[in-house]
Amino acid sequence: MSEFSGKIAVVTGGTDGIGRQLVTELAERGAEVFFCGRRQDASEVLDKCCGHGHYFMCDVANAGDIRRFITNTLAFRGSIDYLVNNVAFDGRNSFEEVTPEKFDNFIGVNLRAAVLTAREALPGLRLGMGRSIVNLGTTNWMLGLKPFTLYSSSKAGLLGFTRAMARELGAECIRVNMVSPGWVMTRKQLELYVTEQDKADLMRDQALPFLLTEENITPAIRFLLSSEAGGITGQNLIVDGGKLMQ
Repeated sequence: MSEFSGKIAVVTGGTDGIGRQLVTELAERGAEVFFCGRRQDASEVLDKCCGHGHYFMCDVANAGDIRRFITNTLAFRGSIDYLVNNVAFDGRNSFEEVTPEKFDNFIGVNLRAAVLTAREALPGLRLGMGRSIVNLGTTNWMLGLKPFTLYSSSKAGLLGFTRAMARELGAECIRVNMVSPGWVMTRKQLELYVTEQDKADLMRDQALPFLLTEENITPAIRFLLSSEAGGITGQNLIVDGGKLMQ
């Protein structure tokens, strides 16, 4: 039986992309998965959760919404085993287009939300058995890609948060790690951004000759959540087909 069976997992941004794939995989393995998003209807995801999915509308840029989301999760059993800060905003802006409002939006969704969600979930994590947090990053800021100055700044901050929190919570055996994907061919990316030239460039630059999908990313997240990664904390696992090698 999967070690996730009967555990409580919290996933932010679970209605699309990597988050959606992770929610369904954890539910299939018997976890009770509490996930959030801004959509009114998440029935399509819930239908794939085998009765183990629990959805809440939540704007993670709103501290009150985060608090209500975690409060509702804790009402189920009083504890949390796993937290995945997955939600992200990856809008494109040139640096000269930066405004205080745009800066606050990127930081609010990509960094502040992870900090506040983890803070709200901490009492539950202390009572849980899994005691694992995974934050979703990106390779964009490591590569210095444009036009991603605001996105990269917020995601780089998330790595600092991951490592500092891993050190602070390590004495309680709460592990904190990060998974940084390369360019993943989610529905949103394919519809809005990816061109045939982009695909050709990826095949040129990656070591592995295939385009990444959500199914290539979620196993790394599940590994870091699991007891098999019991000795790993404060680390950033890159899953990008070998484009960036450190």
